[in-house]
Amino acid sequence: MGVSGLVGLVLVAGLGAHGGAAASSGNVAAAQDAPRVFFVTPADGSRHSGDDVIEIEFGAENYPISAIPEGFDPETDTPRAGMGHYHLGYDTGCLPVGEIIPEGQGWQHFGDGSNTTMLENAPARTYSLTVQIGDDEHRTQEGLCTTISIEVTGGGQ
Repeated sequence: MGVSGLVGLVLVAGLGAHGGAAASSGNVAAAQDAPRVFFVTPADGSRHSGDDVIEIEFGAENYPISAIPEGFDPETDTPRAGMGHYHLGYDTGCLPVGEIIPEGQGWQHFGDGSNTTMLENAPARTYSLTVQIGDDEHRTQEGLCTTISIEVTGGGQ
């Protein structure tokens, strides 16, 4: 199954959103740490049955996540500095800093600010999942990308 077929397996985008709050409460040093993006679930290297519904959730620290403003026009509007939204890549890897994350081509956009989705009926094989933050224009940001690998065994269609 090609990457575009895999993206069709992603069925539900959640409505929850994680902001960029630091993980430690009241720790000023943590607030000054470099921003990062990460997978909450699944774990890197985890194994799943193709019959499972695989929950995918990502988060960010020290970088605010927000929906793209309604009516934003990338041709005439300026993206908000220091703010972004998630993009999930299937077998894509991280794109270079400053590139616009493409529509389709293995990428799922979360311009509504959400941070969850599900993968169902995935054929058995190893998958590379990449979460990358883009600004209002979907332009990649410095240091805000990570990739994990999961294995789907048996089941699926």
